[in-house]
Amino acid sequence: MSTATSQPGRPPYLLGIDLGTSSCKVCAVDASGRHLGARSAGYPTLTPRAGWAEQDPRHWVPAAIEATRRLLSESPVPPDRVGGICLSSAAHIPVLLGAGGNPLRNAILWYDQRSLDEVEELKSRRGAEIFRLSHNSVSPTWTLPQLLWVRRQEPEVWSRVHQVALSKDYLSQWLTGRWTTDPATALSSMLLDAHTGGWSEHLLEPLGLTAEVLPRVHPSTARVGSLTAAAADDLGIPSGVPVINGTLDSAAETYGAGVVRPGDCLLRLATAGGIHLVLEEARPHPGLISYPHPVSPLWYSQAGTNSCTSALQWVFRSVGAGRPGTFQEWDPDVGTVPQGAEGLFFHPYLSGERCPYWDGRLRASFTGATFGHRPEHFVRAAYEGTAFSLRDAMGVLDDLGGPQGTVTVVGGGTAGRLWTRIVCDVLGKPLQVSRVTDSAYGAALLGLVGIGLYPDVSRALAGSRQELEVISPNSERTRGYTALFQRYREIQQQLQPVYHTLAG
Repeated sequence: MSTATSQPGRPPYLLGIDLGTSSCKVCAVDASGRHLGARSAGYPTLTPRAGWAEQDPRHWVPAAIEATRRLLSESPVPPDRVGGICLSSAAHIPVLLGAGGNPLRNAILWYDQRSLDEVEELKSRRGAEIFRLSHNSVSPTWTLPQLLWVRRQEPEVWSRVHQVALSKDYLSQWLTGRWTTDPATALSSMLLDAHTGGWSEHLLEPLGLTAEVLPRVHPSTARVGSLTAAAADDLGIPSGVPVINGTLDSAAETYGAGVVRPGDCLLRLATAGGIHLVLEEARPHPGLISYPHPVSPLWYSQAGTNSCTSALQWVFRSVGAGRPGTFQEWDPDVGTVPQGAEGLFFHPYLSGERCPYWDGRLRASFTGATFGHRPEHFVRAAYEGTAFSLRDAMGVLDDLGGPQGTVTVVGGGTAGRLWTRIVCDVLGKPLQVSRVTDSAYGAALLGLVGIGLYPDVSRALAGSRQELEVISPNSERTRGYTALFQRYREIQQQLQPVYHTLAG
């Protein structure tokens, strides 16, 4: 493959590559930010024990190659006119590398719960200091307690650690040969000082590590290298293409959806659920996650849930008896089930829960089942239960003023039109739904700035208008769901000690 060259009069295309929790998605945009298509390829998640979740990082690169080649072969984007690549990834996924640059073990995923003991110790000994430095409270989702678990439980692996990277940075190194990261991804490790923007000796101290083992931190729109000849051959595009740093999936998605005004909110219906409230500055809250927004100096506070579309997929598989696990398959039958699923409730704590409980020992459950309940009742209860979990999480944002502007909905879950409608009614708020925006798209827009087509991230966003479907809540259904939500919370409170006993 020949080296990339400039082509006067022929604007380049940008690829956004998102290394997600279950798949790698690649999106293409033109120089104006118009979405031209996307493709994805998956990889397996391993669950060797209850509450554990990990992946082999060596599966990520083949998925990125497959998704890129499919996109280029099935879209109007000529491979020789790809002018840049920008990255995003799920947060809190560390990769431990040996002296040769190869992974020493599987990467622990963000919803893994194995580090509960380390979390309790860090909270009791250093909780206030960690919150002050990182703007976030300790929980199993963060890299710091995950790495502390590895240090204690796998000393032989730990003794051979030469570098620590986050998942996006592992992919970036494959593309460029350089180890770099961005501020939001670095913050997701709980090893970055949020005040200085540099790695913190105090946060590294429990691990016995120094900043030398971590990648350098650069802005999200920084050019961090050029596509190597080997990676270019694998992807089927020219070598020398600029690679732009990018950022976390939640940050890229918030930006790509145009959620950039303080008081506006992003509702993310994806593997996990996320509600991101944009703020003028960092306002750390012990029950929320805080990250820098791609549009400086904004920040956003995230009320996150562990299981969202992932919980629905589990229910589809569990009650479907081989039926396809799609919204299109289930919605006609689920639509015939009355609001409230005739007394059936679902709590989606399949991997513990983050906001508002921050409790890794919670467990999922159906309650109220009778002989009269059919599979579609269980799916209806799951639609409502995941919506209730989002409302439960959103309540914490009220401490910061709550959503005052628009609420924009994105993510794969928007394909579920009935479910999106239920979410709207449960929240009791108008929603503007985007079925195009995702992390890969947001990353691609950041890439437009990184290669110099726009002077700043606000200008790049201005040219990327997309169609939004606005849906409004039905006041009668919202009143009904308000009563059902109170029952949902009562069940959670009554079953919490039972969940803890079951979790051991």
